Amino acid sequence: MITKEIEAIFAGQEVEDGDVDVDGVLAAFERLKSMATKADLPALVAAIQSPRNNFWTRDLLAEPICHLGGSDYLEQLLEAAQLGLDEGHDNDSFDANLRKLAYAEPEKCRYKLEELLARPNYKHRRAVERLLEKCKPNGPDGMA
Repeated sequence: MITKEIEAIFAGQEVEDGDVDVDGVLAAFERLKSMATKADLPALVAAIQSPRNNFWTRDLLAEPICHLGGSDYLEQLLEAAQLGLDEGHDNDSFDANLRKLAYAEPEKCRYKLEELLARPNYKHRRAVERLLEKCKPNGPDGMA
């Protein structure tokens, strides 16, 4: 189970002097990535939704969620990505993980995104529409 690594990621940001333990957070994240399985997806989603995280930990946690959970977790991922934007961050790493997901499973991703768009008043429409443009086999231009 990855609970210890998630706690280490959060603890590395909550140091008394306000100075983030970057090396400690990255080491915990590498351990988490190496051991996380699909069975850990509920814990990863809970972590990305936790009020203890920030834009950086959401960026980090998005990677294993995208890798292990794929398009099934797009709703939670888009919600977490929006928090970073609301806080004024560019979400470069987070967006890169979402694009990789769209390229890796374009049909499944498109289906899930269209399902989200079909909801009345879905609040992340713009992000969904941008990601839909990436749901093409073999990448954004549709060519290998």
